[in-house]
Formats: sequence, structure tokens, C-alpha cells
Amino acid sequence: MSILHIWPEEPVRRDGCVTVSSTIEAPGKDRKQLWYSIPESQEANLAANADPLVIGAIYLIMQSGHDVQVHGEVSPSLLCNLDEFQAAWTAWIPGPKKVTILADHEDKPAFTQKRNESVVTFSGGVDSCFTAYSQVQAYVRPNPCHLTAGVMVQGFDIPLNQPEVFASAVKQSRILLSSLGLELIPIATNYREVVTDWVHSFGAAAASCLSLFSGRFRVGFISQGFTYSEFQLLREGSNPLTDALLSSDSFRIVPAGTEFARASKIYAMLDWEEFLRYLRVCWEGPQKDRNCCNCEKCMRNILTFRALGLGLPPCFEHDISLQQIKTLRMGDRILRNVRYDALLPLAKACGTAGLWTDVLAKRLAAERRAEDSKLLHMYHRYRRRASKLLAGLRHKGD
Repeated sequence: MSILHIWPEEPVRRDGCVTVSSTIEAPGKDRKQLWYSIPESQEANLAANADPLVIGAIYLIMQSGHDVQVHGEVSPSLLCNLDEFQAAWTAWIPGPKKVTILADHEDKPAFTQKRNESVVTFSGGVDSCFTAYSQVQAYVRPNPCHLTAGVMVQGFDIPLNQPEVFASAVKQSRILLSSLGLELIPIATNYREVVTDWVHSFGAAAASCLSLFSGRFRVGFISQGFTYSEFQLLREGSNPLTDALLSSDSFRIVPAGTEFARASKIYAMLDWEEFLRYLRVCWEGPQKDRNCCNCEKCMRNILTFRALGLGLPPCFEHDISLQQIKTLRMGDRILRNVRYDALLPLAKACGTAGLWTDVLAKRLAAERRAEDSKLLHMYHRYRRRASKLLAGLRHKGD
């Protein structure tokens, strides 16, 4: 029987960093190595087993369709949860297959000290800023494992070949977190070079990075970009249902912020000066340590600030024009509804509606008409094909 093998490697220390890795050997495929590089000062906080490496490989595992043998120690509770994780994703999208994952040793790691800390993945964007701010300022009910650090990852939105850009973004994020009394832990990984379907796998990517530090933390927060009601329409790679299934008894993954819409998160952080100055939402611009003010995500956030009547915060170098709103790329129908439909009533409620909302309303209407026209064209095309097929069958019958 064909088996996919995961071989955890011994940590390698070099130039002040420790690299944790695994070799993944799938039948008929070239070997892949998945690695994570962390500061050597964090080595004592590393996971005592291979849980992070299995979480990091889970989507690759489902894509392969082969049962798995992990040549190391894995938490039995994680393996049970990964069964449910696979069941969800194989029901939601075509392609991935549910497989059996076994380990050479299945045991809950033993810890010599009680831990009462939590950690969050931190990009410097609205969602991760809100998770950090809301936990520290008790805007929501604080988790019993109090938040003490954020993990920022090179290799996700900032590529591995841009170390200077990452260093600049880290500097800004460190200012943000230190203003809340939190530590920033920068790490790097080649995850996106190994697992190609980022759209459906980024929740597992984030969880694997957080669980690397289960030697220190008991809880890892993954900030959510959409609300519970919006998730009824979406199948995001990170979501409050399957993110939680990337937990074990010794390290719990908690989806955070799903109760709050983006505008509510921004409004809650108005008194946080560092947030307004160092917020970084952009991933499409040429300089990924700052906001380009031209991509869809930058413009959507600028419009949210405008709708709230907050003006342009310092993190954006310039405002957007009416012409940019006229040509704004909004995504498909579901994303358009989730991201933009609430802006118009929000601006009206805040008394900020004006020419810009008129232009946005026309843009939304144009997008809907274009999509309706496309659907109508497809309907007539398939109807003609069906008619020809039916006519052909009748002719054969005669």
C-alpha cells in the first residue's frame, strides 16, 4: 500500500536561528522539505513533538490522497481533530481526499511547568491588531491564558527573498505590539513554496506556526477576517470551524474576532495611535512593508475609514480618487456582497455619504449587471446545447 512519509529532522542552529523541518516523501513525487526558522532565543519554547509539522503538511497530505506515517511523536488528540478537519474540507471542495494519519509514537507531551500564556499570528493588519488590542484592553472577555506575544511570519505575504522588506515590516509591528506590552516573535517558513493552494490552506499555515511554540504557550489565536454571518457564504482557508480542529489537548487554536465586522474593529481602536500610524493591510503593492493605496484591499480599508467619518489615517500616504472607485476590482458576487454592501448604509448612518457613495453605488450596480448578463448568456448557451442534444436523441429514436 502506498504511504506518504513525514520524517521530522533534527533542529539546525545557524546564524542565531534554529530551523525546524520535516522531509515529506510521497509516492511517485520528489521529496519536499517544509521548514520553519525561529530566533535561537525561542528554542526553549519549541514544541516537544511533531504536531506543528503535521499541521503544516495537512493540506499537502489531503492533496496526495495517500495514508500517512509520521516518523516521530504526535498528540493523539491532534490526530483525532485532523480526522474532522479532513472531513470538513473534503466535503467543501473537490480534490482533497480524507486519509489515515498514523505516528510512530502517539502521546501527549509532558511539560515541566504550568503555562498560562497565549500567542497570536500578527501581520499588522486590522484583524490581528484587533485581536491583540481587544485581549489586552479587555474589549472582549480576555482568554484565561493571557496574551503575551505575536508571531509574524516571513514567507506568507512578504516573500522569503525580501528580507529587508520583512525587517521593515517587523519594525512597525514591533512598535504596535510593544505599545500594548506584547512581544513580537519573527519567524520564516517556506510553506507557500511547498503547499501551493494558499487560498484553502492558510489557516493550517498559521496554526502550524503558532503550535511551534507550544512549549511556552497554551493557546494560539488566529484572527478572522469575516463575521459568522459572512462565513455562511464563504469557504475561507482560515475559518472558525476548521481552525479550531487544528488543536490538541496541549495547545488550543482559537479563532478570534469573528463576532465583529471590519468597521467595528477599526472603530474600537481609534484611541490606539500606533494602530492608525502603522497599520499594514497591503499585500499586492510593490513595497510590501507599507500600504500602496492603489490595490483593492488598501482602497477598501480607506473607504471604511471614510465611511466611519475618520478621514485618512497616517498609515495611508494618500487618499483614493473617484476615478479609482469607478474602476475598483471588487471580486466575485460573494466577496463583493461581503466586502462592500455594508459600506453604503454605514456611510449613511455616520452621515458621511456624498459623491463618493454615489460613485460606489453605481460601481456596485455595474458589477451586478455585468455578472447577471454573464449568467444569462451562459443560461442561453447551455439551453441551446441541451435543445440540440435532445433533438439528436429524438432523431435517433425515429
